Amino acid sequence: MDIATVLEHIGDFGKYQLYVQLLTCLPPALCGAHQLAHVFLAATPEHRCYIEGCDNDKTRFHEPWASFAIPEGSPSDVQCLKYSRVSPANSTCLAADFSNISRGCDRWIYDTTEFEETIVTEFNVVCKDEWLVSFSQSLFMLGVMVSAVVFGHISDRYGRRISFLVVPPIFLISAWATLFTSSYAAFTSARFITAIASGALFQTSFVLAIELIGPSHRLLSMLIYQMAFPLGECFLAISAYYLRTWRTLEIALSIPVFLLLPYYWLLPESFAWCLYNNKHAQALYIINKAARWNGKPPVPDMLCSDGCNEWCEQSCGRACRRISRESSSSSLNDLFKSSRLRCRTLNMSFNWLVNAMVYYGLSLSAEDLAGSTYKNFIFLALIEFPGVIMSVLALRFFGRRYVLSFYLIVAGIFCAIVPIVPDDIQWLTTTLVIIGKCNITASFAVIYLYSAEVFPTSHRNTGIGIGSMSARLGTMAAPFVASDLGRLHPIMPMIVFGSMSLLAGAFTLTLPETRGQRLPQTIEEAESLGTPAYTSMEEERACLISGSSSYEG
Repeated sequence: MDIATVLEHIGDFGKYQLYVQLLTCLPPALCGAHQLAHVFLAATPEHRCYIEGCDNDKTRFHEPWASFAIPEGSPSDVQCLKYSRVSPANSTCLAADFSNISRGCDRWIYDTTEFEETIVTEFNVVCKDEWLVSFSQSLFMLGVMVSAVVFGHISDRYGRRISFLVVPPIFLISAWATLFTSSYAAFTSARFITAIASGALFQTSFVLAIELIGPSHRLLSMLIYQMAFPLGECFLAISAYYLRTWRTLEIALSIPVFLLLPYYWLLPESFAWCLYNNKHAQALYIINKAARWNGKPPVPDMLCSDGCNEWCEQSCGRACRRISRESSSSSLNDLFKSSRLRCRTLNMSFNWLVNAMVYYGLSLSAEDLAGSTYKNFIFLALIEFPGVIMSVLALRFFGRRYVLSFYLIVAGIFCAIVPIVPDDIQWLTTTLVIIGKCNITASFAVIYLYSAEVFPTSHRNTGIGIGSMSARLGTMAAPFVASDLGRLHPIMPMIVFGSMSLLAGAFTLTLPETRGQRLPQTIEEAESLGTPAYTSMEEERACLISGSSSYEG
């Protein structure tokens, strides 16, 4: 049975699809909160050396002796060095008690005005160890990349539902284990497992949602799904604002994961996956359930052995046989066998990498922008809503590749302008970063839909998994670009983000257009996408739909 025929019969977007769509909105919201929680869990507040003989457990960050006990100079000098004492530490705290010889410190006083307690302040991950902050977030994104590979294969091999249901227990165990970590290494390890779970949830839920919806409503589906991620970010920012210690924040982020446990009884399998893998009885049950929910008559129940419905076979047997001819076993290598598919897969992968690197890089910059980290983060999260809406509106009138290219180029331009803004106009820098985030959000929204339309059903989760894996390479690089490269020179991060966005926008124009096309189901169809051969397949496939209409009549 052809998936396009099924959607024609049960409707592109009815009550059943809406039900599944709403179920799949919780995972991206949870992912939005957990994947960017590092901004607050591992925030690095202002800090200075602990001065023996002057400081005690009750002293504050701003104390008068800092002016003569700590050398002036670069931030690293102020935060990581102190003057040696010339008198015993238990005597007095006067300027005469200190020499002009500086040395490193092994204890710090932190400014708790904005953050009461973070992983950084608890385990003193500063100065010579400050690279561990970026490393921890990069390792988190490595976990998301691992999940893209592992769960992409599991989802295509064993089903979308199975792939989804094994994740919530892992998510809960790792999230709660984070609370009891007693070292930075243990914290990073627990977060790595959380990353695997969050990545699997996001990827599998998206594929499950998109496969049940016809071409006329894919944009609506994308809008609903993409709106959930910034909702999670807003929940994160609000929780972090009121819960100023990292453990209480982690508890707040972990509690909503319990809402995923009832999905064992609520979440259906994708009938598209069932059809492709010749699970005819299961497919028929799900399709008829969807038809009943949508107020449509049940489909004929004569499924023939090769995976085609008899009515389809009688109406257009040749086309249906071609769809079922491809083996149910999919391989990653299939996407790289022909030069055309290889170039498209690599191009899409580069697009994912750039989108993710710039998106997360700008999100992580909330701590570096002037003003409150909480306000900056919430602004960067709220701007995603118009970003997603902009992308959906543009996709209604223009082709996928042109919209994707446009938003990438605009985001690149705004990022590239930031380095030339004078230091005394901080509000303009913040505004440019927010506008850049809006456009890269729009671009990121398009890439998910575009990837689902470029890769065939047989390899869709694998293809999106490759894209997600590439995106994680970008997100792994983002903390080092935004923080470590920024410490070398403040203008470097935005130059990197801007140039990469412009390059990806140019490459996008070489991809095929998918607007108004049905989803390709086989490698053969995916390879011919954007060519006259695919149009011929479309015309041949149309007889399936007319056949079904004749049967009903």
